[in-house]
Amino acid sequence: MISEILGYMFVERLSLNEISLKMSMSVEQLKDRLRIMEQMGYLRKLDSDLSLSCNSCSSCKICHDSDLGSGQYTLTEKGSRLIKR
Repeated sequence: MISEILGYMFVERLSLNEISLKMSMSVEQLKDRLRIMEQMGYLRKLDSDLSLSCNSCSSCKICHDSDLGSGQYTLTEKGSRLIKR
């Protein structure tokens, strides 16, 4: 499930809403999984001030959304290794 979520986020570049629909879970359940994945070292949540700036970001659909309050995540080296398998 971890590699599937990371693939949707960083390969297919889907929004949290799109990912939650594909995985048949609520956005809140997905956010819980993202928090766990962050604790496990697969993701890193960027500073909220940085996540509001889209100038240098290639992950347009993952950035801060006022309806979701999701913030922006970046893939760690550990997460990158997992999705390259």
